Amino acid sequence: MTQGPKPPPPPPRQSKPGREPTQPVPAETKGRLELAAEAMRLRDEQLRARVVYVDPSIETNAELDAITAKVVAELRELQRVGMRAKAPEDPGQVEIELIASLRQLLEKMLSARREHFLRHKLELIQRRVAKLFFTSEVKGAETSSNRTFAYPDEALLAAIQTHSPAMRAELGKAKVTDERVRAEALERLERIEKMLAADVLARSRPELERLLLVYRDTILVWLMKDFREGLGEFAWEVVKESGAARGGELTYKIQEKQFPRFRHIFEEKFMERMLAGIQEPLARALTEDSEYRFRGETLAFASDPRIYAEVCAVMCNTLYGYLHGEGYLDLPVSWQRELYDDEPM
Repeated sequence: MTQGPKPPPPPPRQSKPGREPTQPVPAETKGRLELAAEAMRLRDEQLRARVVYVDPSIETNAELDAITAKVVAELRELQRVGMRAKAPEDPGQVEIELIASLRQLLEKMLSARREHFLRHKLELIQRRVAKLFFTSEVKGAETSSNRTFAYPDEALLAAIQTHSPAMRAELGKAKVTDERVRAEALERLERIEKMLAADVLARSRPELERLLLVYRDTILVWLMKDFREGLGEFAWEVVKESGAARGGELTYKIQEKQFPRFRHIFEEKFMERMLAGIQEPLARALTEDSEYRFRGETLAFASDPRIYAEVCAVMCNTLYGYLHGEGYLDLPVSWQRELYDDEPM
């Protein structure tokens, strides 16, 4: 039995005004800055969501707390004495040293000797992008009222997702002879939705795999070539704009209290450079030079700021961990959780 020709792929989704639908990252500076700002907003939301507060209702041992406070105070005093003993007097010299050290350490971190380690981190990024992609594929139908469907399972999944709340509410109010009837009806609805979602994802998996390879190669080249070559200017901007050499005790390292401002500037500059650096090679790999025709939905997904927030999170956390290990950066204890969360289980 012969099969008829496959239906054509669906047309691209409507893109936001000012963005070309085939440009995963906007070519114009204004568009890139807007994308960077949105990705940074999402990154900050990630961090706020992971803040852990101590429950004031939990009882503590007062004697142990007093001992702990005394030890911490003594350690801080020792640190202050040590800093005063070797503290430089010229803020300008401190700034120069901080810039030079940051550049040298990042150049070492992004050297060819660490390519395998960087690839490992990119695998983590790929897993996060894959999760976002699958969510977009399954949930995208909920807001795709103007979408033209090419496959029956996509159309049916979209219809179910659109009307699922009303269907569940109707089942919840339906008269039944036994509550097990209602429970099974709801279970069947959920099972049908999951089955359709699995069919949609199975068909899009080959495209996802191609997309992940493009991201891996594009970001790795940018990190080890373009970004590394511009580390002098990057380090200068981060140290200057974060004010790391101004205020407080002068030291040749970033202190814990300076980290929030340092992190914000570091990631802001990293994001802007990344989007500018990968814009052309990413667009070329996905559209111009690719023998594989990516769907419009996939190209629209590639402009999702959540992707670049994840890239920034994984790579910058990796760099913070390295700088901390080298003694350049004092990380807050609470930040260690953020670094651990980046490690695959």
